[in-house]
Amino acid sequence: MQSIGIVRRCWLLAVGLALLVGAASAADRPLIVCPTGAKNKECAFFGGTGIQEAVDRATDGSTVLLKPGIYSPQRYRDTRYKRFIIRGFVTIHRKNLRLIGEPGAILDGAGGPAVSALVIEGGNVGVSSLTLRNFHAVEPMDDLFDGSGMHIIDASAVLSDITFERYAKMAVNARGSALVTATRLRMQDGFVAVMMAESAHMRLCNSIIRRHAAAGVASYANSTLSIYNSVVDSNGDDGLYAVANAEIFATNSLILRNKPYAVRVNDNARVWVGHSVVFGNESNIFSPAGKQLVTFGPGVLESDPKADSNYALPSILAGDPDVRDLSGEKSRIGLGEAAGCGP
Repeated sequence: MQSIGIVRRCWLLAVGLALLVGAASAADRPLIVCPTGAKNKECAFFGGTGIQEAVDRATDGSTVLLKPGIYSPQRYRDTRYKRFIIRGFVTIHRKNLRLIGEPGAILDGAGGPAVSALVIEGGNVGVSSLTLRNFHAVEPMDDLFDGSGMHIIDASAVLSDITFERYAKMAVNARGSALVTATRLRMQDGFVAVMMAESAHMRLCNSIIRRHAAAGVASYANSTLSIYNSVVDSNGDDGLYAVANAEIFATNSLILRNKPYAVRVNDNARVWVGHSVVFGNESNIFSPAGKQLVTFGPGVLESDPKADSNYALPSILAGDPDVRDLSGEKSRIGLGEAAGCGP
């Protein structure tokens, strides 16, 4: 009888291990989404609706992989946050997963309803290698958050290699207690590139913010933003804007050709800029009367850096001595990787 019991326990243990191995291998296999009509045998989900289906199917640790092609919204989900309704093409609700595109994977809002491309609420999410473009809005200024690239609410997110183009409202909107690390973002031709509020924090590196109708960056409430080795160029209503108790730190960056100010603050907000180029703006600083809330620290160059169209500088400008690149070497001013800033 004792030997039978031992055999039974061993059998149960073997079954349990098999189930665990099966679950682990299932999590290791990506959930593959392909454009409508694709014939690839790997494909388990198709078209714009297939992205949401794959996200819904995903378990913790899963990867949702988008094959090259254009994905357009047909349906949407609404997420309520405070007085706002956030309308998402793809909504990731309290999940730990990665959403990755292969080269040429594009979420294009032009032909569908007025939505935002991605809504991330809670959880821990990585998003990389995508283009988000042409997301339009019902109204330019209202409590419906459509027409944007990405809303991150009370979530931890790591973003890399994402291009945002032609959006009615925001490229990235971080709210609540969001914690965002982002590198190699290209945000251009929208209304605002980065908007932050509540106690959200973002670390933005090696990114380009240009040609927005309003601010390049708008930080509200108690939000904090750290910018490394990035470009803020040709925005129509300030390069960096902070209000209430928000704080912005910028180093190793180029702040160029913004109107009317490179940096504007109101209330008790604070902005520190150091080891950067600030040039060609209509004016460099606006701070409330009697308050010194904008600080240009050491290493700020206020003359023409003669950068080319790709923002490469003709000579190497020594960067922030407290910032290192990925190899541990001293940093420099301009686009480049900063240690500790994402994949």
